[in-house]
Amino acid sequence: MGGDDLDPADVYARLCDQQPVNEVAAVDQERVVRALADALPGWVWDRHILQPPEAEPDTAPAFDANIGTQMVEFIGYGFENEHANAIIDAMHSLGYRLFDPQTGERFA
Repeated sequence: MGGDDLDPADVYARLCDQQPVNEVAAVDQERVVRALADALPGWVWDRHILQPPEAEPDTAPAFDANIGTQMVEFIGYGFENEHANAIIDAMHSLGYRLFDPQTGERFA
């Protein structure tokens, strides 16, 4: 949260390079894990891979989930829109906003 007046692509690049952004709040990792567990019943989280209930281990659909100090990032593989929307809803419940680096768009 925070950094609303900053260029989202620049913020994303800086956070990916492990550069702190003063205007962006720290991520409460425990709160994120709790929100995902509450919002995604039946999903499996093995190390950093998050999968919906119908997925077989080591196959798609899957999300590589990285909870950093100032950013939570999900990289999806073979997923349906409903899977992505479930994750987006869980993060939105925490006040986190979505930035899609492929389109350069930030969503409220």
